[in-house]
Amino acid sequence: MSILEQTCANSPGFMTFAKCFCINPVSDRGYYNKRTGWVLIDLATRAEINFKRLRDAKHHLIHLYMEAAPKKTAIEAF
Repeated sequence: MSILEQTCANSPGFMTFAKCFCINPVSDRGYYNKRTGWVLIDLATRAEINFKRLRDAKHHLIHLYMEAAPKKTAIEAF
């Protein structure tokens, strides 16, 4: 994870954004001990994206936030 992603993941804005999503284990035949992956669920639309590892789901959520977050330009900084 890059420095920008780490800073982004610890920001209050990301925490608010992340509350709109849920990451759940995907299980084989209803048993959580036979986990086959993870699913990222958008709570507003109920859209689901499957991932093999939890780390991949977290990275995808951070990238979604970085795309949705407003970008500051150099002119706005002054």
